[in-house]
Amino acid sequence: MPMMQLLDQQVKPVSGSAEPRTEEGQRNQEMDSVLLILLCALCAKAGTVSNAPVKMEMDTFLSLVKDLESSFPELSARSLSKLMLSTVTVPSHCTSFSKDQTNLTQTLLTYKVVEMEDSKFQEQGVVLAPDGSTVALRPLLQAFVWGWKAGTDCEQVESKYKSPDSNSQGAHSEDSGYTYEKRNQKDLCAQWLHSNQNNDSIHSSSLTISLGLAFLDTNVALDKHLVAVDGCWDSISDPRTFQLQNPPCHSGLTMAFLNGVLDGTLLGELLKQDPKEQNLSSLLLGFYWGNASSSPYRRQDFQAIISGHSLERLIQRAIHCYREMEAGHGLHNINEEQIKIAAGTAAREFEQHFLDCPAVIPRCMWGAKPYNGKPTFLRLPLSHVFIHHTYEPSQPCTSFSECAANMRSMQNFHQQDRSWDDIGYSYVVGSNGYLYEGRGWNWVGAHTRGHNTFAYGVSFIGDYTSKVPKNSILALVKDRFLSCAVRLGYITPNYIIQGHRQVVSTSCPGDALYKEIQSWDHFKES
Repeated sequence: MPMMQLLDQQVKPVSGSAEPRTEEGQRNQEMDSVLLILLCALCAKAGTVSNAPVKMEMDTFLSLVKDLESSFPELSARSLSKLMLSTVTVPSHCTSFSKDQTNLTQTLLTYKVVEMEDSKFQEQGVVLAPDGSTVALRPLLQAFVWGWKAGTDCEQVESKYKSPDSNSQGAHSEDSGYTYEKRNQKDLCAQWLHSNQNNDSIHSSSLTISLGLAFLDTNVALDKHLVAVDGCWDSISDPRTFQLQNPPCHSGLTMAFLNGVLDGTLLGELLKQDPKEQNLSSLLLGFYWGNASSSPYRRQDFQAIISGHSLERLIQRAIHCYREMEAGHGLHNINEEQIKIAAGTAAREFEQHFLDCPAVIPRCMWGAKPYNGKPTFLRLPLSHVFIHHTYEPSQPCTSFSECAANMRSMQNFHQQDRSWDDIGYSYVVGSNGYLYEGRGWNWVGAHTRGHNTFAYGVSFIGDYTSKVPKNSILALVKDRFLSCAVRLGYITPNYIIQGHRQVVSTSCPGDALYKEIQSWDHFKES
């Protein structure tokens, strides 16, 4: 098919909403036309993906974005993101990238969880972010372009299922920009564009559909709490491969996937605030590297975005939409009651056991040494939580690298100088927006002499004799850690909070912090 004939067809852009007939809408349509031309230009073939190992960190992705912005300065942030996403599956003769650009884009954006021969699982297409979290890039770009509600705007599809007499032959939502009509195209490029309009891959990796599918899985008990499995990099300084700590409990819902969807959504919100001035690289820089980077607070900020939405309802609608596509045909035997129950469970678990809980940097990420000997396991749930400050280090840590170094220093001191089996605290709170796993939920700690078998010890990094941590950092424990621990069954609903000084002769957790926790719910004098 001739190029201009292909472009003359009314191929609607895949977007989160129909473009209005405004100057900005016209400009976006022109950018989409440019994008289509770039996709289908008969340029040099991209070749195969290079086997050379890539440093899988956000810096690599940022460098690629800057390189592409230099090559395609006419593209907006969203159009460039669409072009990058297309390169993962586009036929080689349709790509507009150089061979190196294509190879790197495919390596970074080809997202999947792979079971290895040793029954371990690797997550590919993820990168280490500056805040110490791991982020899946393809879900990030998809959420950035199409929004976190992608796949939920299918009222006509949903009514078709609810009304057997419906004459609906397909659905196209002006809000979603998705189309389900069938076309017969012979040209390879046209076939690829058509498959992208159907958006099976976009829908299947959207947040709402992924949540619904995870809890429609017959292998997952509906009373099982949502566990977004995290993992470990082979090297923090030179990350190449990312191995999950456990097999995924809920298919598709890894920590990296959820981080990617949340980050992409928040980047999209930032673009809305100033759509004319911001390119993709500047958005990434401000979000991950700025003086007040947003990535550690992705859960709290995402909660503000979905406030007022019925997530349960959106998940139901997304599942109805998904089973209209080829990839969702296996759901045709699922009845409405099953969908409703799964959607309600998925929404509750995601909100209460992911968004409401604090983000925790696991031991492997801060470089913990092995436990000396064999740990003693706690008998759950516990009845007490003791609050500490580290005193030394005396200054709050405000970056992942700094907090991780503090954790290693404390572990060395506890293991070598005090001859303890491991770092004494259950969890440690950094001033960069994260908790750091010490002995964790299940191991008896060495934080509060005589009380370790029935209590968790939570310590804030810093000396809080005359000052307290920022309110946002205090809230990680007061509003998130404690309530999450109750819901997950780690502490009893009538748990007691006390300061270290109340049961041991010490000034810990510092006069200022001790005064602060006296105002917390569940604090008890003696």
